[in-house]
Amino acid sequence: MSVIEVSAPVLEWAQRRSGRHQAEMQKKFKFWDQAINEERGLTFKQIEDIAKFTHVPIGYLFLREPPKEELPIKDFRVGRGEVIDVSDSLLDTIYLNQRRQGWYEDYLVGIGNDEPLSFVGSAAGLDPVTTAELITQALDYEVEQRAILRGADGARSHLIHAFENMGGLVVVNGVVGNNTHRPLDLEEFRGFTLQSEIAPLVFINGKDTKNGQVFSLLHEFAHVWRGEFGVSAGGDDLDDDTKSVEGWCNQVAAEIAVPREDLAEQFDPSNELTEELDRLAKRYCCSTLVVLLQLKRGDHIPATGFDRLYKNEVNRLLLFIDKASTTGGGNYYLSLPYKAGERLSRAVIRSVNRGDTSMTEGLRLLGLSSLPTFDKYAASLGEV
Repeated sequence: MSVIEVSAPVLEWAQRRSGRHQAEMQKKFKFWDQAINEERGLTFKQIEDIAKFTHVPIGYLFLREPPKEELPIKDFRVGRGEVIDVSDSLLDTIYLNQRRQGWYEDYLVGIGNDEPLSFVGSAAGLDPVTTAELITQALDYEVEQRAILRGADGARSHLIHAFENMGGLVVVNGVVGNNTHRPLDLEEFRGFTLQSEIAPLVFINGKDTKNGQVFSLLHEFAHVWRGEFGVSAGGDDLDDDTKSVEGWCNQVAAEIAVPREDLAEQFDPSNELTEELDRLAKRYCCSTLVVLLQLKRGDHIPATGFDRLYKNEVNRLLLFIDKASTTGGGNYYLSLPYKAGERLSRAVIRSVNRGDTSMTEGLRLLGLSSLPTFDKYAASLGEV
C-alpha cells in the first residue's frame, strides 16, 4: 500500500485549527507521534480520517506549508499577540450564519420587506453615552422597566426579542450548529456581528454565563449601531480606550447596562462594597463586574488599587457561577429558537410550508436532522 509524505507543520496546524488536544490525536491515531516527527508517511485513508476528525478540507493536508486562513469578517479581538489562530469551529459558525443571513435577505426581498433599517450605523461618530441612550430607548430597556424581568435570563430574552422585533437577527449558541461534540471556545471569541442594512445578525457565544451573554448582546448591538461589524472578544472588559472600536463598544454596553447618572443616585458608599455590588447588579440585571467598572468610571471608588479589587470580584463570582449555565435548557425545542434564531426560524418554517423553500434547505438552515423534528419545532413555535 502506497504512502504519502505529509508535512508535520500542516498536521500541527490542522490539530490547532480543530481545537483538538495532543492527547486526543494520539488516542485517535496510534501513528500520530510518528507522523508529527515525520518518521513515516500516511495512507490516503489515514489522511482522510485525519481530515474528518479535524474538520479540515482534505486538500489542505497535501500542502507543504499551512494555509493562511483569515476570518471572512473583521477581527476586533485584542490582546492576543500578532498571530491569532482561528479555529474551524469559529469559521464554520461564521459561515453557517452567513448562509442563514443570506437566505433571510433573499426572503425579505421576496416578500417586499427589504427597506434598510434606520438604526444600522446610526450612531457612527457619536459618543458612548449618547449612543447608549439611543439603544436603550430603541430596545425599551430603561432601568425602571427591568424590575419585571427575571434577572439576567429575563434581560437576555427581552433584549433578543426587542432587537428581532426591530428587524435584526440574533443567534445564541455554545456549539457549532447542533453538534454537541464541537463546543465553541469562550477564550477565542464571545460574539460577532454580520453586516446587512436589512438583516444585521448578532451571534453570541452561549458558553458564557447569562450575565456575560447580556453584556455581549449590548456590546454587539453597539457594533450594529456604530456600523462596524466583525468578531469581538467582548466580555466585561477593562478597556477604556474609546478610540478603539472594542473600547467604544464596551463603554456603550456598560452605559446601557448601568447608566452612570442612575448609578450616582443609587450608590450608597456607606454600605459594604460587596453587598452594594450585589444589590445594584440585581437592580440593573447585569454582572457585578459591570457595576464595579461603572463605579470607577463615575469616580465613586478610587482608581488606585482597582485592578486588585476587580480581580477579587472575579474570583468571588467564580465561586457562584453555574458551570452548566449554557443557552437553552433541558427541552431541546425550547433551546432551538436561540440556536437558530427565532425570527429566522419562523421565516424558514413559513417559507417551507408555502413551498418556496425546500425541506432539505429548511433543515440545513435550522440545523435539524429530519422532517419529524421540523414539524415538532414548528409546532412549538405555533407555526402549524
